Amino acid sequence: MLKRIPCEALIWTTGLIMLACADTGIQHFTLCPLKNAGWNFCPGCGLGGSITLFFHGRLVESFLLHPLGIFAVFILSFRIINLTKHYFKDYGKSY
Repeated sequence: MLKRIPCEALIWTTGLIMLACADTGIQHFTLCPLKNAGWNFCPGCGLGGSITLFFHGRLVESFLLHPLGIFAVFILSFRIINLTKHYFKDYGKSY
């Protein structure tokens, strides 16, 4: 059953769930090369933090951290839906 669900949809879904479950107040270990090099600004880290704040209902802080964070949630959700719509439409049919 999971074999037919597109791998990309599973990856995006897992990423969004992990960001939704992340704690907003804890500094955590990061693999980001810019953060590890001592730079204070990283567009990727800001985007992830913005998405986490959005899922926690802190919309203004989310927008201030990265203006495209909220937009990214809707784009990724749309992508997940498009990738999986054929799976659910054809579920149960034998070929």
